[in-house]
Amino acid sequence: MNTQEMLTPNNHGGLIFPLEMFRASALASAIAEGLLAKIKNIVDAQLILTRHATGPLVLVQIEGGVVGDDLAQFWEENMDLALYASQALPRECFAYYMAAEPARKQGLLIAQRGEVVAGDQATEETVPPETSAEEWPLPRLCQQLGVTVDDLASGFSGGPSAAISLMEPSVSDDEQVIRTLAEQPEGPQDDAHPADQRQEHVSDAAPGPAASPAPTSAGPQPSGAPARTPAPNANANAGAEDSMRRSREASEEASMRQQRADTISSDLSVIIDDHGAIVICEAELGDTDILSQYAVRKVAGELPSGIQPSLVDQLQGKRIDFAVRVEFLSEVFIDDKPLTKTFFEAESTALEFGGATLQRLEVLAPRLGRGTLLRRGRDGIFVSRVAKYPLPSAMIERFFDA
Repeated sequence: MNTQEMLTPNNHGGLIFPLEMFRASALASAIAEGLLAKIKNIVDAQLILTRHATGPLVLVQIEGGVVGDDLAQFWEENMDLALYASQALPRECFAYYMAAEPARKQGLLIAQRGEVVAGDQATEETVPPETSAEEWPLPRLCQQLGVTVDDLASGFSGGPSAAISLMEPSVSDDEQVIRTLAEQPEGPQDDAHPADQRQEHVSDAAPGPAASPAPTSAGPQPSGAPARTPAPNANANAGAEDSMRRSREASEEASMRQQRADTISSDLSVIIDDHGAIVICEAELGDTDILSQYAVRKVAGELPSGIQPSLVDQLQGKRIDFAVRVEFLSEVFIDDKPLTKTFFEAESTALEFGGATLQRLEVLAPRLGRGTLLRRGRDGIFVSRVAKYPLPSAMIERFFDA
């Protein structure tokens, strides 16, 4: 399905990021978390990742009913998805929207590690009439990135593309996605895009000031790097070699992550109760790409890797959660800040179990969502169930030997 053919053709938007080692399942989980937090229906939603045909940039778009009829409007209303996405990416990412109908408007948001780096917005009311098209925010960003607005409007047509479900992102997709996006062109093209000559500068790109004055914007002006002069052919060749090296490293990392996922999924303990299943796995809370597949709000179809297929009928329509050990309180968050001992002792509630007292507190696990932290002394576990869902005693016994 081609999103651009289905939606208003002159209105488009998405996320852009430099191709480095990343985990597609973690990216999809982060974006899904952002949409679900807004009570959005993502049952049929897919993340479409397309690399520029001749440069190391990836364009991320979303397909499915959640998008609606106007892609630009969707991204204007959901620019904060860049904050979620940036937590799963090694460097900055750029969210943008561009609308020509019914009124002309553009917007950008640059995020890194969950923080806003810069932003810009422009409408017909805020931009002087004499302002040229090249002075609007998106063309200036494209100039920095070495692509064109038409490239974005076409969805990086001609570049390698991969899709991953937002509803049930699987870590098993990671290696194939990175391999697909890292595919090299068959040979040099005589009319190669300027991005080939500037790929070593992608990490520095930001919509900084152009040679002519920037238009008045409705949002804060970004303070990015100045435009760079295209490098000579020798540098382009070096950049291509560097891109190939990075793709090899990314492929190796994806392979290692897949091996770890296979090891974890081969040694699961599954505890069934009235609400569904809790998967106990020997992972760490930082293994978000692996754990996310065991956080299913409602089973519809196949079960995640490692759960007995014989349970598929029993678990249809129910939850799947995970439980992992947590060594430090600071691994989880309260109000966007790492949990401290003082706060935990003051706000946690007591849970009597098996003659012992446990302390319980609802917390947030970065990139995984809300859940419950249980501690007895220095031993702690995180369960991806919030307080309204009771925890089975078998799971508590499994961790605390009650």
